[in-house]
This record gives sequence, structure tokens and C-alpha cells, in this order.
Amino acid sequence: MQYKKLLTLALAPSIVFFLLSLVSVALTVHYWIIGDWIMPRAVQVPTTNFDERTQRYKTDATIVWYTDKDTDVTIASGCLNLVAGIVSLMAWSLLRKPGMDSQHAAGKRRFWIIAVVVMSVTGAATALASIALHYTEKGPDQYGCNPDVLRMGGKLNTNMYCTREMAACNFLPKYLKTKDRGNASVACNETLVVKWLQIILIINALIVLAMFSVQARIRRTTRETTTKEPVPEVI
Repeated sequence: MQYKKLLTLALAPSIVFFLLSLVSVALTVHYWIIGDWIMPRAVQVPTTNFDERTQRYKTDATIVWYTDKDTDVTIASGCLNLVAGIVSLMAWSLLRKPGMDSQHAAGKRRFWIIAVVVMSVTGAATALASIALHYTEKGPDQYGCNPDVLRMGGKLNTNMYCTREMAACNFLPKYLKTKDRGNASVACNETLVVKWLQIILIINALIVLAMFSVQARIRRTTRETTTKEPVPEVI
């Protein structure tokens, strides 16, 4: 039957769904740890103001604060898509079992198809929100951050509100010590990989949704045809 072929083919995108989501979660957690615990967020930024007393240019004691929304939604996207991948693998396994074409198993079939559809749509929507927030949370300055300049005791103190991508890729590498720039480079690459993974997750979620939905429709049509009682011949 055609639906069996389609259901068999659905295994590949379901496995990809699971693996890519797992990679997304792992990378997000890793660059979160680098940004919060390993890479310094307090830097000294040189200014154009010259101090006649010390004969040096004044520095701005700057602290980077990460925006929360983009990271939170990215983690949520990875987790929800991971669950969607697990659900699709479970649905694939259970829908192939003998006896799933019977009327008695109709409720189970509907449950697993609806579960795959709901989780795929939820995962795709969250991944789309993650991509959007990577751009909407960017600040207006040259680094893509939002500076809040303070002056305390005659000294400049600036709070830079940045996404993790903008901080690791644009701002911090310019002012970090050489030994810390490697961590910034790793965090930058990971944020970029995770950001573009969201697009792949969206496409994959739609493929999984379409394959399970189409096979369910074909399965129902085939079942209705095979279980239909023949019309008795008129003698």
C-alpha cells in the first residue's frame, strides 16, 4: 500500500528532526555557559578623552548584559523540536504495527497523527520566533548592542545590552585579552550555527508534518475502500 511506503520514508526526516534538535540544545547550552561563566563580560573600552593628569586616554568600564528573550526562545525551540522528533519516531514505530488498520485502533492512529502535527507546528513556530528575535533584539549601535552610558565619580561606566551573538561576534572580541578571544570565537560560531539551524528545523518540521498527514489521509482512504462491503448483484 502507498501509505506504508510514505510512512517508511518518514523515518529519515524524523531521525534528522531528533538529531538536529539535540545539536541545537547542546550548542545553545554550551555557548550560554561560555558567555556566563568562562568569557569575561567586563572590559575596558578606550575613549577619545585624554586625561592631562595621567597622560592617558580615559577608559570606559563597560559591562555586557545579555538579552534574555532570544536565548530563552532558542532553548525552548530546541527542546520543543526535540520532543517533536521523539514523538514522530514513536508515531512511526507504533503506526507500523500489525493491527493499526483496524477500526479498534482508530483512536490510537488519530492520537499519534495529531501529536505529530501539533508538536511539529509548535516546534516550527518556536524556531521561527527564535530567528526573529535574533534580529529584533539587536541594538542600534555599531556592534548591534544597546548602550546605557552612566557617569559615576567622574568615570564612565557603560552597560551594553547585547544578544549573545552580537556580544561574542562583534563587541567583546575587540576588547578582550588575547587568551579570551578564542572563547569568544567559539561562542560566536556556535550562536551562528544554532541560528541557521532554526531554518533547517522549520523545513524539517514541515516535511515531517506533511508526510505523516498525507500517509494518514491515504491510509484512511485505502481502509475505507478495502473495508467497504461489496454491493450484492441483482439477479
